[in-house]
Amino acid sequence: MTTGYLLTLRISGASHYVLVEYAWRGAGFFTLDSVDWDGRDAVGLGGSHPAGRFAQRVMWCDNLYPLRFRLRCGDHDEWVIVVRPVTGVRELGAGATGRGTEVLLHTGPAGELRTRLRPAGADASLRVLGHKPRRPGTPAPFPYTLASDHARRPEDARKLPEGPLLVEVVNADGDWSLDVGPVRPPEERKSGFWGRLFGR
Repeated sequence: MTTGYLLTLRISGASHYVLVEYAWRGAGFFTLDSVDWDGRDAVGLGGSHPAGRFAQRVMWCDNLYPLRFRLRCGDHDEWVIVVRPVTGVRELGAGATGRGTEVLLHTGPAGELRTRLRPAGADASLRVLGHKPRRPGTPAPFPYTLASDHARRPEDARKLPEGPLLVEVVNADGDWSLDVGPVRPPEERKSGFWGRLFGR
């Protein structure tokens, strides 16, 4: 059977981004969502990744309201959730490699982000989002889509805004690499499904 939990956490201080890190061990279904002040699911933070894998996501913490999460998992599953500041994330720099979900910090100029995924399976997806700083009390801006591809070997190339920018690897089923460089002309890019389809 699946059990649901509603978790509430109040963080003092000014509104800011926080890291949400979690891992679980079990044999069944698992999802983690943030919950708004009306009790509705707000941001999907992941789920159903292989049990035992560590996951790291980013979300906005408004000091006017406590953080609330809805967790669903098997009755006998084990899980842990940690919320901490984003100050300890890795610098993206000229590039980075990793596996699974992770949050990095881009502080450089605008450029191009080239992403690649090398999954173990025949089919996988890669999705990377960018979060700009925001002022407390302002509407939440939509994150930048920095990569979005689904294929045997997903790869993408898109404009990377000027930093500071939190770069969130949201969905990556294998080993990924992020490379930062100058923006290339469209005819030189070979990225994404449509680029491969038309030979660009």
